[in-house]
Amino acid sequence: MDFLPIKFTIKFVELFITGLFMVSPVLIFLAGILFIIAKITCRIEKWQSYTKSLFFTFITALTVGYGKTVPSSGWGRFLSVLSAFVGVVLTGVIVSVALNSVMISWQATHDTPMEASIESELESLENTAFHSGNQSSNSADSIPVIADSLANL
Repeated sequence: MDFLPIKFTIKFVELFITGLFMVSPVLIFLAGILFIIAKITCRIEKWQSYTKSLFFTFITALTVGYGKTVPSSGWGRFLSVLSAFVGVVLTGVIVSVALNSVMISWQATHDTPMEASIESELESLENTAFHSGNQSSNSADSIPVIADSLANL
């Protein structure tokens, strides 16, 4: 019994964690920008707590936008738009790593054995057609069929 889903999941988690580690400087940089935006927003809006500003900035960056806390000044609104852009880039990096991990995991666990079996089947069919002597007649017979199909398009 082959446990492809388990192999796939283990490979995906391994690649996803490795990928996040590889892009961690970018993730840390973008998160740092969000922390700075939260600090500046807290001062501009004169909010009493930094946690309220941090909550607002990350909710905006994740494009959830609960609407409990909103900036009232022009600069506060500008910083909220900036945090949304940074959040979209941050989310894009994480999604990109996840999709890349899925693709490589799928290829590592599914495609390789299938490709090998298809290639061996094609080789056996080619050898059979070549050795039977029907190769030239098969290809000559298929040319009018292909031409008729193209003419009907």
